[in-house]
Amino acid sequence: MKSAAHARVLDVLCEGEIEGLVGGLKGIYLDGVPVQSPNDTPNFRGVTAYDVSGTQSQEYIPGWTAAEVEHVVNVEVKHQLPAIRTVSDPEVDAVRVTVQVPQLTYQHPETGDLQPFTIVIAIDVQSNGGGWVEQDLQGAQVIRGKCTSPYERTYRVELTGSAPWDIRVRRISPDSDTIALQNRTLWKSYATLLDEKLSFPNTALIALEVSARQFGSVPTRSYRIRGLKVRIPSNYNPATREYSGTWDGTFQVAWTDNPAWCLYDLLTTRRYGLGRYMDEAHVDKWGLYTVARYCDELVPDGKGGMEPRFACNLYLQTQAEAYQVVGNLASVFRGLVYWASGAVYVAQDAPRDAEYLFAPANVVDGLFTYSGTSRRARHTVALVTWNDPTNQYKAAVEHVPDEEGMRDYGYNPTDVVALGCTSRGQAQRVGRWLLHTERLETETVVFRTGLEGALRNPGAVVKVVDPTRAGRRWGGRVVEATASRVELDADITLEAGHTYTLSAVLPNGTVEERPVAALPAAPYRALTLAAPFSAAPVPQAVWVLAANDLVPTLWRVLSVAEVEPHVYEVTALAHHPGKYAAVENGVQLQPLPTSVLPSSSPPEGLVVGEGLYKTTNGGLKVSLNARWTQRPGAVAYVVRWRLSEGNWSSEERLQTHFWELSDVAPGPYRVQVAAELGGFTTAFSESAYTVLGKAAPPSDVAGFQHVLNGNTVTLKWAEIPDLDRDMYEVRHAGSSWETASLVTKVRATSVEWALPAPGVNQVVWLKAIDTTGNYSSNAVSLTVVAAPTVPASITMTVSSTPPA
Repeated sequence: MKSAAHARVLDVLCEGEIEGLVGGLKGIYLDGVPVQSPNDTPNFRGVTAYDVSGTQSQEYIPGWTAAEVEHVVNVEVKHQLPAIRTVSDPEVDAVRVTVQVPQLTYQHPETGDLQPFTIVIAIDVQSNGGGWVEQDLQGAQVIRGKCTSPYERTYRVELTGSAPWDIRVRRISPDSDTIALQNRTLWKSYATLLDEKLSFPNTALIALEVSARQFGSVPTRSYRIRGLKVRIPSNYNPATREYSGTWDGTFQVAWTDNPAWCLYDLLTTRRYGLGRYMDEAHVDKWGLYTVARYCDELVPDGKGGMEPRFACNLYLQTQAEAYQVVGNLASVFRGLVYWASGAVYVAQDAPRDAEYLFAPANVVDGLFTYSGTSRRARHTVALVTWNDPTNQYKAAVEHVPDEEGMRDYGYNPTDVVALGCTSRGQAQRVGRWLLHTERLETETVVFRTGLEGALRNPGAVVKVVDPTRAGRRWGGRVVEATASRVELDADITLEAGHTYTLSAVLPNGTVEERPVAALPAAPYRALTLAAPFSAAPVPQAVWVLAANDLVPTLWRVLSVAEVEPHVYEVTALAHHPGKYAAVENGVQLQPLPTSVLPSSSPPEGLVVGEGLYKTTNGGLKVSLNARWTQRPGAVAYVVRWRLSEGNWSSEERLQTHFWELSDVAPGPYRVQVAAELGGFTTAFSESAYTVLGKAAPPSDVAGFQHVLNGNTVTLKWAEIPDLDRDMYEVRHAGSSWETASLVTKVRATSVEWALPAPGVNQVVWLKAIDTTGNYSSNAVSLTVVAAPTVPASITMTVSSTPPA
């Protein structure tokens, strides 16, 4: 007797409509193995699949007319003890009962042969307590044959009348009372069936049937699909990522992995998005169009090819707060979603021109307030989690280091999830962007301004000229101007050998930048431009000057709030436009000249070490010392130190570029040094050092040499400078210090040694030992070349005849 079960599974893939399976059966994986190989060779037989894309008007799946739910029973049915289960759902049309016989054999008592046997069962149904009715199984109630492994048989039982229904499975045959007869009967399971031709509108499905001949249990299924079709611009080709002509604002429906259009779909769709709460007119599609084009630009993928800058491949499987979901999806393209003026706008961290100018002339009290990030917030290694397509799209971790950051801040890792990322190159860019942003954009500025602040949206880039930090007043108000000549509200001194550009706010509110005409070095109140503005700035418009040795600082607006009537507080983050080339192309960044004040860079060449010194009673103690390169113009130095993670201790102001701290305990130390430049203190340079003290090994021996004296040799060397030196150990032979044999230990710097084997070359090794018993780290060695053996007698012949 043989039975073959089939698993029939209906998997919901996604909201509809979707693009569908990638490669047909190649996109269906059973227990991690594709149903069909890339060369079209089937890996499984007896697998049937039917997929629907999830349209509103889709048909039902042929052959899948029932929706069913399987219930496990696993109860043994005995002759006097039937098994009963109840179905309460009034929508159920029938049940499919599965009966299993673990083994069906009869062993002949004389021959020992295993012979067939017969079992008879019955299935009864009771509707709403109305009495049991035996079902007509059309002869299938008789199970006859022989099997030594489980055999299963299924029965479809129609449910008539009203719910609830009780289903009873009885065993008509008597139970076995001997070991020679194996005929146990199990009620394995039952499935409730709904005989409806369900089409599941707007739901993408896969109907899959597999045979138990190839699977011991229902296999795990996974599917590679192109998911939801979304609305994309009518001039956009998602396959080539090209935009043709000018967009007229209309849409078409297609599949794309561009995260900007995935976000637009989530914001505007009524069925599963925010379309029930906002109209399409409330979403800035024109701003998303700019973001989408930036996402589609090709950048190096790190493997010699090119790929889109941002792609989004993800499932949204759980319900969450709308603001969180929208924000997470926008993070795929480094975006920020905000509500302003009754609409949803998107800001992206991407290259863009400055759109306004701020100087003390248009800032309340001319006050700019700065704050910086903490040291711990400046990570130097990013561990980026992404989905690896070469490993069934399972999560992988990409290690992204920032070598320059580690030199400044040490090893400081952070974990980040690259949402929707299936590209290792994109995961690398996510990590590099995070690390460059944290290292380069470490400051925020807060200032208050007038109505011009109300027009700045989050994400806008602005130029700021703060004379307190720049060292020059290079921003103010226009007195009067033409398109090619601008009169300023203060004198500007132009210097020889420099080029200058002037930025001004035009009447339409935009900012334009033009080079200044070459002028002799002198103070000027009015500047002539090499190329005219598109329109003349109006009086009281803001102007900002830049040169090749001094440029305004750039800031990206984070928020704008009205703190008083017509007074707006702007909070902005430092913006470094060069980071994009560094992230995508590995360009080495150079610092921008944003100040002519004395440099705040810390002293260079800081080296920390340790030493020993003798006390008045002859004891030895440990000192910590530091040296650094003398800073031109420095009038003093500030030094501070700490042990482990303790508090910083400051030293007296030093006039030299050397510092020493006496009587220190072993352990990890950090030393910081800053220079004072006439009232201005630079940033601190820092170095770490672990003090070993008396546990440190002595210096290696130098000047090791020998003098051969027949069958003896004099070995001598230079004395090591360590104060805690004790003696020296000499070894010979062997291929290394560890395998060599001891010759002697001496406190002198020479020793006379009788060669153990005259006439044989000897390798001699030497190390120093301190008073603690520590050996020097490296042994020095030399080879003693043995003297030739002297003959016992010499015979000399004298002849007057020259040799032939």
